[in-house]
Amino acid sequence: MGRWWFAAVFLATVGFTGCTDSVGEGQALPSHVGASGELLVVLDAPESEAVQVLLDSIVAVFEDPYDVLPQLEPSFTLMILPRSEFDRFWKPHRNVLDIDLGDRLDTQEPSVRMFRDKHARGQVYIRAMGRSASALAQLIAQRAVEMRTVLHNEEIKRFQDLHGLTRNEVVANRLEKEFGIQLTVPEDARWAKSGSDFIWIDRQLTRMKGGDNHDVQQGLFISFEPYVAEEQLTMQARLDQRNALLMKQVPGPTKGSFMTTEMRYHPTYEEVDFGGAFATELRGLWRMENDYMGGPFFSMTTLDVARNRLVTVEGYAYAPFFDKRDYMREVEAMVKSLVILPESPTASAEP
Repeated sequence: MGRWWFAAVFLATVGFTGCTDSVGEGQALPSHVGASGELLVVLDAPESEAVQVLLDSIVAVFEDPYDVLPQLEPSFTLMILPRSEFDRFWKPHRNVLDIDLGDRLDTQEPSVRMFRDKHARGQVYIRAMGRSASALAQLIAQRAVEMRTVLHNEEIKRFQDLHGLTRNEVVANRLEKEFGIQLTVPEDARWAKSGSDFIWIDRQLTRMKGGDNHDVQQGLFISFEPYVAEEQLTMQARLDQRNALLMKQVPGPTKGSFMTTEMRYHPTYEEVDFGGAFATELRGLWRMENDYMGGPFFSMTTLDVARNRLVTVEGYAYAPFFDKRDYMREVEAMVKSLVILPESPTASAEP
């Protein structure tokens, strides 16, 4: 793989900096509470002028816009809570940022530590301590990416755990037997289209808003292509492959319409470590050519070494009446549930 292999090793090493300590291991803890994407911020006197600079930094870090959505949505929904109200009802919240300001021996240098399972199973608990609000605000800003990444990845894992409880065994078994991959999708997903190199899995939902039911759609595209050269993994190559495939395989609701990439908002591209293997990620907006539908997508491509092929799993959402952040986190959870199975000896021995 050349430079791709070295990039994967580097990224895998960097990933360890976001690890958290587990403090509730072995204890009988309740399940976490709270809605997806919520972050509970606990501090003394949240309305005082002295901590306003700190609150401004927290808002800037955690309400930073979620990547590539049709409209601006915060990465996390903040809930500010005075410490006097941080009781047994609030302590099991899924994500907690506990701010401790005071002039003590252990606060002379500002610090941020992250824990798992402190008051609840599956909880991320961030303890930020400092003598002054301004010094702690600066440290939180410096560690913004790390904290957002830990919280985001935990939200992804929670969706994966939830899907695992209601796994669609029909879809899963077929993917394993016919295509050599594992993917966890919820039981209400359905097989929409299948070929030797392209699969479409669709999920139709109904959600209530404004007294009316509205349709929400989530979908997965899975595609395979022979691996020939590193150049296939560049951003432009992935976009070209995506657009050519979708024009052929994903027609729209009106004659002559098909799915493509919305290039008026340029997609983002990232090289990442995925389970020890190199992968690329694309985030962007899709639209229907010759129609008016559109929404966000997340696409990941990785190498299946045993079969010398690239495997791309893409998820998208269509929810015109709703915010998209949580739908896209759920889609990302499905995409990242990908496991490439080893090629069986019997399969490789067949003529």
